[in-house]
Amino acid sequence: MLLEAVDNLLASQKTCDEELLEVLVKEIGGESAYNIVRILLNSDKEITDEEIANKLNMQLNAVRKVLYRLYEERLASYRRTRDTNTGWFIYYWKIRPDKVREAVIRRKREVYLRLSERLKFEKENMLFYCGNQNCQRLTFDEAMEAEFKCPNCGEELKFQDNSESIRVLEEKLQELEADLRELEARCEESQLERSVLRS
Repeated sequence: MLLEAVDNLLASQKTCDEELLEVLVKEIGGESAYNIVRILLNSDKEITDEEIANKLNMQLNAVRKVLYRLYEERLASYRRTRDTNTGWFIYYWKIRPDKVREAVIRRKREVYLRLSERLKFEKENMLFYCGNQNCQRLTFDEAMEAEFKCPNCGEELKFQDNSESIRVLEEKLQELEADLRELEARCEESQLERSVLRS
């Protein structure tokens, strides 16, 4: 879902960081996560997780869970202080919209690596399949060990031509490479613009 939405944004030239942020955050934690992000975006200062929970009428643990996931994706950061009265820690959160493209790039790279591994597997193995949707394909060694009978349903295993799967994977990898180059270039442009504005 995320990759399709990002691809649609790229295709339509709607590459605004806020739109990418919305797509990414909804992928991470749904509509409630985006509601949390909107509060952070609309706040002119850091805001505590308790304040967010109160504004959204959400449980504090649910808010914290989303904030930690955003932190793991490097889309949010926090500052921790100790309450002098209670001794408890207070977390002040802020959103990092400048990290959106980097997060999208990271996720696309992860998909690229998984697809590359899958392509390697498809190219290096002869695969056998009984034809039943509930059953798995087996490598030649696995099929031979099972005497070319499906271990799940007992049907005969037949060679499966995977050339179409290989072609589709190669096409998707080429698309991802192009998307990554484009996103990385835009990310570099954006960083350059920010550094010029700061100086």
